[in-house]
Amino acid sequence: MSISEIHHVAITVSDLERSVAFYRDALGFRKVLDMKVNMPQNARMLRLPRDVKGRSIMMAQGSSTVGEIELLQIEPLAEKQTPPKRANDLGTWLLSFEVKDEPIEEVIKRLRGMGVKFFSDLEEIDLEGYAPIKAVIFEDPDGNLLELVQLPSKDEYLRIKKERQAQQAAK
Repeated sequence: MSISEIHHVAITVSDLERSVAFYRDALGFRKVLDMKVNMPQNARMLRLPRDVKGRSIMMAQGSSTVGEIELLQIEPLAEKQTPPKRANDLGTWLLSFEVKDEPIEEVIKRLRGMGVKFFSDLEEIDLEGYAPIKAVIFEDPDGNLLELVQLPSKDEYLRIKKERQAQQAAK
């Protein structure tokens, strides 16, 4: 199939500069594109009133053009706001990021030092058919849920898989 991994995720925010600072400082994203969204094509595609004004900033990590986050501030906001989604709501409710080059505990400590609000404690989750992972959920400035996960290294995964296969064979 010719469809790639997720190109970008768009998040409507209440304060664009605050959100850009959060995703930059807390998660290491960088600004790659800053654009106005008050073009007629955007209004038609997004089913917005013609008088809506807005600004969008694309944030990325590394050199890839996939996996970007689009932060979008629209004015005026809808009269009735809906809160961010949670697991028992329909729709997208969480964005997950993998922590690779440092212990997840250090990242959590750094985020706590920045005043980030955590939704959960760090958990170790033993995934059947895989291996234990570590995960924690926290909120961005608008209450959207973000998750950090730390997967075992390939060597750890293979070791755990081998141990589990031996245990199964012994039964």
